[in-house]
Amino acid sequence: MSSGAATRSTLPRWVALLVLVLVLVVWGGMLLREALPNGRTLLGQGIGSTGAAFITPLALVSAVGLWLRSAWGWWVSVIAVGWQVVSYVLFLMVVIASGDVTGILTWLTGLLLLILLIVLLLPATRRACLGR
Repeated sequence: MSSGAATRSTLPRWVALLVLVLVLVVWGGMLLREALPNGRTLLGQGIGSTGAAFITPLALVSAVGLWLRSAWGWWVSVIAVGWQVVSYVLFLMVVIASGDVTGILTWLTGLLLLILLIVLLLPATRRACLGR
């Protein structure tokens, strides 16, 4: 693939959209857990309001940087998503070890984070952002 084609890759923009989907899942899941009568049982554990308030600004900065295909956006995203994946794996270990309820939201959030990290680390995504 030529350098020009790598620079024009749409993968960073797909990752930016996935970051926004993650923010929607975090906030939507938090609201649904409280609104539904059996929300905690059906949806399971998820990121709380403190975590969401911390993650949201970082996610928005990452999404903007990735949308612009900037080097800083890629690095901020790698650090933020990497940190969040490690944090979420530790959270899952505690939830599972304590016997707390896991549900759709618990696993969907983890899956989204894993997909984000994989697509972010693809060579084409990296080249599109760092190849400028």
